[in-house]
Amino acid sequence: SSPLLSMAVDQGARRSDGYATDVSSDVRTSEPPVLPSPKPCEERRKYGSTDSAFARQLQESFDNEVAEKEAKERFTCQICFEEWRLEHGVSLDCGHLGCRDCISGYLEVKIREKCVSEQELVCPMPKCGCPISEFQVMGVFEGTELWDRFLSTRAELYRPDAPGERKVQCPCGEVIIVESAAEQGFVACPSCKEQVCFKCQERHFGVSCAAYWQWRKDNEKVDDAFEELMSSEGWVRCPECDAPCSRSFGCNYMTCGSVACRNAGGTNFCYICGVKLLNKTEHFTHYPHGMFSDYCMNKPKASGEKSMTSGWSCTG
Repeated sequence: SSPLLSMAVDQGARRSDGYATDVSSDVRTSEPPVLPSPKPCEERRKYGSTDSAFARQLQESFDNEVAEKEAKERFTCQICFEEWRLEHGVSLDCGHLGCRDCISGYLEVKIREKCVSEQELVCPMPKCGCPISEFQVMGVFEGTELWDRFLSTRAELYRPDAPGERKVQCPCGEVIIVESAAEQGFVACPSCKEQVCFKCQERHFGVSCAAYWQWRKDNEKVDDAFEELMSSEGWVRCPECDAPCSRSFGCNYMTCGSVACRNAGGTNFCYICGVKLLNKTEHFTHYPHGMFSDYCMNKPKASGEKSMTSGWSCTG
């Protein structure tokens, strides 16, 4: 072969070897390419690629988490339908949840009306009837006058069920539960420190019951004076239990507050004529001129007579 052809072949081989060596070197030393994940690409398209856009993304995520947390910490009162924070709520044993304002207002009305038996002091939700426990009342009113009234009323309603146990109520209002006592014995009142007769529940230590009541009869005209007071004040006796009832305000549809009537399911009567009302619709039908007027079905308004209706407001 010619020298010129040999030189061309050698140069081509050197170029070929050099090219092959360079490619093989690149393959041995280079890393595989890293492709960007699709999520950052999408986020960059949505929020942009700057630091401020990413900060806005973080703030939005944080705000959503805070909103979800606050939503879990709030509830809607099932009485007033207002939204409250959970710490302002009162949960009853039945699972119903009300705000503290509504539950405390409901309990206050019940306590002031002495409707605190297990059958009366129940969940305010319709058709529930779950009793409200003493601990729940204590959690709302402990240390207040209403708590003391609740306890004293519960004591009045208590009926001993153990053999030989008996309830004695001192004239000062304190209720004493004793396990046993002699027929003519006395018990010490923890409130006024006086000795109370176990039999007649009066304070006449050292004197028999018969002698004490004879002294009361001879020296006091209590019944006559009380009847005069009832007449002058316009009070009316309950037609069921004969307990005196007074009304300071409200309509003429009355509910007796005595223990006997409450334990029997309640007694409603007309404050004008004193007749027992058997149907709740008589709250309206018994008073043709309105439940606040001075007339009823048994005491009709005379022709031309002006009504003496007072400015009372119905208490419910």
